[in-house]
Amino acid sequence: EQKAEKERLEQELRIARSIQMSLLPSGSHSMRALTLTGHCEPAREVGGDYYDFLPLGQTRMGILIADVAGKGTSAALYMAKLKGLVLSLSEVHASPRDLLIAANRIISKHLDARSFITMTYAVVDVEQRTLTVARAGHCPFVFVPGPHASCRDAQSVLPDGMVLGLAIDTGDMFGRVLEEITIPLGDGDLFLLYTDGISEAMNVEGDCFGDARLADLAREHADLGSTELRDRILDDVRRFAGAAAQHDDMTMV
Repeated sequence: EQKAEKERLEQELRIARSIQMSLLPSGSHSMRALTLTGHCEPAREVGGDYYDFLPLGQTRMGILIADVAGKGTSAALYMAKLKGLVLSLSEVHASPRDLLIAANRIISKHLDARSFITMTYAVVDVEQRTLTVARAGHCPFVFVPGPHASCRDAQSVLPDGMVLGLAIDTGDMFGRVLEEITIPLGDGDLFLLYTDGISEAMNVEGDCFGDARLADLAREHADLGSTELRDRILDDVRRFAGAAAQHDDMTMV
């Protein structure tokens, strides 16, 4: 009876994982002058990482990456709730900053007191050739200019912003510190967004892969296609971790 119950629970978790993966974009996406590739690998059967591509008309694309504090089933449920919320808000708010302020106002009323969400939301406009982005306490993102630039060093971009879901006031502090920046785009520019499961992947000695190592890897292989770059990063992270178990969800765009 115990064996049968264990198998039933494992089967339900496999189904939950399949459903959660179906909430994420599948494969690579592209529109004029823009190619997008994502990857999400939960540390357990289900996890709290989330990324999405949101078409906003013929010339604009919303891109987000988020990480719910914690792992497992509760984080996965909050992730699903976040997806529905962002899909609705993206149709109302053109500004990443405005979207994050609205999301925080709603989420802070419904999150468990011990939970919070980090998130970066960006809008690419291929006609205006701009990327506008706001960051709610999430990891920095990496920007490597294309061949048009005189210097192609990797830049770690870190606009100000605090995490989503802290019910410390009516949201005034969240809006006060949240910064929105706009970056002009050139041919061949690369942007790498990721969760801390990538940068904090550990080896058996307890050393972390690190933001700097990830940025150097992006710079070194910036001219690869997005899918090839994703695979190269994953190979390097797994080679670095070696025999160490994956301790956190790993997601990147």
